[in-house]
Amino acid sequence: MTLRISMTLLVLLTLAGCGSSRGGMVPLDVGPGPEPVLTLVWVGRGEAELLEGGTWKRIPEFDYDFTVEQRRYAGHWESVKSLRRRHPGYDESAGPREQTMFFRLDYTAPDSQRRVSSAIHSSLGKGTGHTDPDFREAVMELRPDISRFAPFNRYRISQVYAYERGTLEETVELLDGETPWVRNTEKATLYAPHQFTAAPTSASR
Repeated sequence: MTLRISMTLLVLLTLAGCGSSRGGMVPLDVGPGPEPVLTLVWVGRGEAELLEGGTWKRIPEFDYDFTVEQRRYAGHWESVKSLRRRHPGYDESAGPREQTMFFRLDYTAPDSQRRVSSAIHSSLGKGTGHTDPDFREAVMELRPDISRFAPFNRYRISQVYAYERGTLEETVELLDGETPWVRNTEKATLYAPHQFTAAPTSASR
């Protein structure tokens, strides 16, 4: 393993630490809490890449399956993301195989340019974001609470919601200034609440 990859694994470990060390961010409530306007569940997979010598190199050992429970309220969203790495070659250098992250986005009303801004509090750090009034394309930037010696200083998350197709495409980049270092490309499918007209067959389970 090259020094470059070894350093990257250290960074991924830092990323995983940010996601797990603040596990108490999910709001506490003695009851069920307010009813969200909409609840969506996304199920997908992320593929990891390392920028090495100007070329993106796949590191499949760090790929993962994930689910996101997304609760949308009138003025904010709350999302809980569960991540699982199944590759037998994964050595846990980026943390446990199973991780959970929390995100809260507080939205403003659209401005004169029809741009919706957000303030973000998450287990990966605080940040800001912006999207369109239909919440189809969004960009978020988070400032992690990590060592100043780490070779990156923020995350950039770019999302495209294709509601009509029931899909979500997302890119998570680790950046040093404007220079990307590691990125995860995610694709997910929407699972919305519905009723069955009969018991599902074994073929559809």
